[in-house]
Amino acid sequence: MSCAPTDAELMLRFQRDRDCGAFTELFQRHKGGLLRFLLRLSGNRAVAEDVSQHTWIKVLEVAHQRAYVPQLDAAFKTWLCVLARNHYIDEYQRKISATRSVHIPRLLQLAADTTTPDPVELMHGHESAARLYEALSTLPFEQRDVISLWAAGVEINAIAAIVGAPRDTILSRRKYALAKLRVALLAPQPQERRA
Repeated sequence: MSCAPTDAELMLRFQRDRDCGAFTELFQRHKGGLLRFLLRLSGNRAVAEDVSQHTWIKVLEVAHQRAYVPQLDAAFKTWLCVLARNHYIDEYQRKISATRSVHIPRLLQLAADTTTPDPVELMHGHESAARLYEALSTLPFEQRDVISLWAAGVEINAIAAIVGAPRDTILSRRKYALAKLRVALLAPQPQERRA
């Protein structure tokens, strides 16, 4: 029984042999996760789709230049998120006003601390998702950036390297972002206050 190839093996096969099937498999494995990450980061579906497309083009360029080198301490998914994040910051973050609205997927997949309730557990249905969207829009970019990477499954040490901040700063940003999300999600809504 053969094991499925790793992401790094697929990328190297695509880079070395121009194996389009390997690229297709990589794309299928990561297209959804990358788009969800970019939706959390940007808050805008059109922007997320544009950045996703540019990220995959960058993957093709890197393979064409034979420049991909797997890292023992970073998964392909982390490398892909870094490419996407860098493009987003270069092309969009500097142009976006602080008052824009944020739209993210229905459920934010956060692996919360066991000592505090997970904000996702507080969500119920479409109305709760809208509350989460609104709460995320209030987070400073630095906190939204950390939460987006963390929700995409990037390890804390890798986030620190990506963001260029100490590990403790990343943990602090995550902690404060989760606290703000909890407060926003637990706050009574106007219709609840009337009851």
